[in-house]
Amino acid sequence: MLRLMIVDDEQIIREALSQMIDYKSIGYELIATAKNGMEAYDIICDDYPDVVITDIRMPILNGLDLIERSIKSDSHITFILLSGYNDFEYAKQAMKYGVRYYLLKPTDKNELIESLVSIRKERLQEGESRKMQQQDFLRSLHFPLEQSFIMEALEHQDSFPAVFRKYQGLLSLPKNCIYACICSFVEENYIKSFICDVKKLLDASKVPLQFSIIYVKNTAVLIFPAFTLAIQERMESAITGLRYPGQSVTFEAEFLHRNSSEKLFQEIIQKVSRFERILLFSEGGDVHEIRNHIASPWMISRIENSITSAEDMVQAEELLDSVFMDSIPLSTARNLALGLFLQIGPEREKLPVDAACDFFRRLYSCDTVSGIRELLRVVLVRKDTVCGTHKASSNIALLKAYIREHLYSENLSLKWLAENYLFVSIGYLSKQFVKEEGMRFSDYLNKERMEEAIRLMTYYQNDNIKHIARQVGFGSNPQYFSQVFKRYTGYPPTEYIEKLKKALIKHGKGEE
Repeated sequence: MLRLMIVDDEQIIREALSQMIDYKSIGYELIATAKNGMEAYDIICDDYPDVVITDIRMPILNGLDLIERSIKSDSHITFILLSGYNDFEYAKQAMKYGVRYYLLKPTDKNELIESLVSIRKERLQEGESRKMQQQDFLRSLHFPLEQSFIMEALEHQDSFPAVFRKYQGLLSLPKNCIYACICSFVEENYIKSFICDVKKLLDASKVPLQFSIIYVKNTAVLIFPAFTLAIQERMESAITGLRYPGQSVTFEAEFLHRNSSEKLFQEIIQKVSRFERILLFSEGGDVHEIRNHIASPWMISRIENSITSAEDMVQAEELLDSVFMDSIPLSTARNLALGLFLQIGPEREKLPVDAACDFFRRLYSCDTVSGIRELLRVVLVRKDTVCGTHKASSNIALLKAYIREHLYSENLSLKWLAENYLFVSIGYLSKQFVKEEGMRFSDYLNKERMEEAIRLMTYYQNDNIKHIARQVGFGSNPQYFSQVFKRYTGYPPTEYIEKLKKALIKHGKGEE
């Protein structure tokens, strides 16, 4: 369902548009109506509708101003503009913002339905395209993600279901219908030849590997779909028939199947966990060695715990500097950073694929270890140290700290902070903010901006209102600043400053 909002200053039109169409039947959920642009913008900042139907002429932030401000918060909102015959100039200006849907009043029901259906079709196509790009990108990271999964699963066997759920979407692991073929007596001196031949056998049967080949002490684990006994028998016969110079024992092949992929991987992890050395062989021929130091915790876990328990941000950043030194290989730094990001935790288990991909793109676009170090300062250090070890509220504390430091920015939005600064889902962050602060993000942001404006007015009573508006994030729209300020204080900015001056004069005379 796409989320829809209706904006019009006339109640009768809002009600008519709300009841004109059965929106659910065409794939929409009507989440709100608003009587003016200011009310609409507050809803947009908190609830992020996909589509907004708005009158182009409105009091308090007209349709064009609403579009301009909203696009800065979320460029993915699609606007349908409603207007009269005399609004052609408005229409031309709206096109500069990318608005393509423009309907004349009185609104024709069929035209509106046609526009909404067209928008939904475009969104579905965009979603499919984005999903394919995302899958291609994740496939390019398949091998390092598999390494991270094995390492974390070994470290957290007692909470394996949570680990598996976190990686299942990232690695595109099916819920069921996969098998593990345990190949025994595969000595390491001919493991590469064995793997090459096994891949040829699977390709001939058109059976894809679902995971890199895991190898521990003369045993190779192949994970792939084997839907029929015929496939299993054919593979078993082919594997046991392989021969290499110097081979002393015939290979054995045993199939392992469980009711779900989760249970299958859990058993595989249990089987390999008693070996100190684990090798992963990717389909592309890459090899990665995992040292399973049974007597000591994983390096990644130690780093994450050290960062979490750091006394302050300075200590945590010093630890990060000592680990991510410029002298270590870039690939090692990336793998370590990826493992740190995916460390199990209350927020990480439900990490959305979109948020994970955003971080992965930033990580793999870093071409220096120092760049990775700076990325982790935001994602790990500041996030975990702003509120010490209390991770449940670290997102909100970091968000509030960022707002205090960037009140001057016009582009502050919950969506941007969620996707580019905290790497969590917008829905999760919005609910968490309301739960912990007792108010919506837009209300909090406006409160902080108005309090700062009042502070500036107290110190700079003779300064221009435009300068103050610019300092608190309303640089391009002082008129909107005045509207928000009046709603917050009950007075227009100029009148409020006059009251401050009179109060100061009165206080000065009283002291005399």
